[in-house]
Amino acid sequence: MKNKLFLFTSILLVILLAACNNSGSTSSTDNKNTEGKVVIKIWDYLSPDSSSSKEQKALIEQYEKENPKVKFERTYIPFADLKTKLLQGIAGNDLPDIVVIDNPDHQSFSEAGVFADITKEIEDWGQADKYYPGAIESAKLNDKYYGIPNNSNALAIYYNKDLFKQAGITEIPQTWEQFAETAKKLSTGDVKGFAMAGKRSEESTFQFLPYIWQTGADLDSFDSPEAKKAMSFIQNLVKEGSLSKNMINWDQTDVLVQFQTQKAAMMENGPWQIPTLKEKSKDLNWGVFLMPEDKASASVLGGENWAITANSKNKKEAWDFLKWTQQPEILGPMHELGGRLPSREDLGSDSNYIWQKDENVSVFMEQLKTAKPRAYGTKYPEISSYIQESIQRAITEEDVNKLMDDTAKKIEPLLP
Repeated sequence: MKNKLFLFTSILLVILLAACNNSGSTSSTDNKNTEGKVVIKIWDYLSPDSSSSKEQKALIEQYEKENPKVKFERTYIPFADLKTKLLQGIAGNDLPDIVVIDNPDHQSFSEAGVFADITKEIEDWGQADKYYPGAIESAKLNDKYYGIPNNSNALAIYYNKDLFKQAGITEIPQTWEQFAETAKKLSTGDVKGFAMAGKRSEESTFQFLPYIWQTGADLDSFDSPEAKKAMSFIQNLVKEGSLSKNMINWDQTDVLVQFQTQKAAMMENGPWQIPTLKEKSKDLNWGVFLMPEDKASASVLGGENWAITANSKNKKEAWDFLKWTQQPEILGPMHELGGRLPSREDLGSDSNYIWQKDENVSVFMEQLKTAKPRAYGTKYPEISSYIQESIQRAITEEDVNKLMDDTAKKIEPLLP
């Protein structure tokens, strides 16, 4: 803990020194390359060939076409590596102009000084009230804006209709008990009934938190009987052979592959996988249903935010681009391409788009109603790392009572 505080203090000092040296300079010669174009650098974790990456590429290409004096340099950084890369970048004064950041991480990097305060720009823009409250709040810290939400999502359950039929399953499971029974029936040979991400990254925390919330527990009660029930539920799916032990090595893309190859009859995943399934798994007969419930229905609010870095020399040009991406006539078609759900409430209710017309995408819009944000303050990345560790320990059959008690002691001091 002391080391992390020292690291963040050091980062803040670097930022202050860099700010003094730069003196807010944004001269045209600094902003342009030899061709006379403004070069805007973007870092994101959108996996190559994914639907979200295709959306990102299409956005950039369209903006460059409409604004020939702007050129983008986009760098893909794996999700698990982006946080480290940002810290290294701020310490070494080597950051891009724009970052695509997972919304629960936005506050911690804002506090560390990585992102620029764009409160004035957003207030002048006058569009903040168009967004879902949870989405816009994720880009704020101490009542100041350090970015804008780009898209929202939630988790639901995909299922293979043919495998359901072969197993004689005619009803969609709605409770944990029904879900476990269904997963067991579907597990035959090398086919598992269910797949979810358990890799040691934010993706495993993201996929596990709904089960905690469905019991009525939360991170401030991680050692409660209810929270332990949630972890035991996942552990028991592994013990019963319904969920592979290899899940501790899977991210959400790996989970998709298990489903595409029919090695998993059900998977927990987000709406961004729908375009990939439609394009690359045309022979697969699949559908989507809501997360199973324990005491209550719950999913997790996901999505990405845009942020401009504090030391960017292209802040005006970067902000112009971000504003452009948020126009409904731009954002709507792009999100359809990327398999994403809008963070803008006016766009989410527009009946012209797939999230209102497609039966599978509309399940995710319904699931958003019970999706909770990971609103646990600026120490959330550290909190999440402890949850990831606890998931790994549970899948390797450690005692749930002990590991949850141990983890709760580490989490509690970090909660706001």
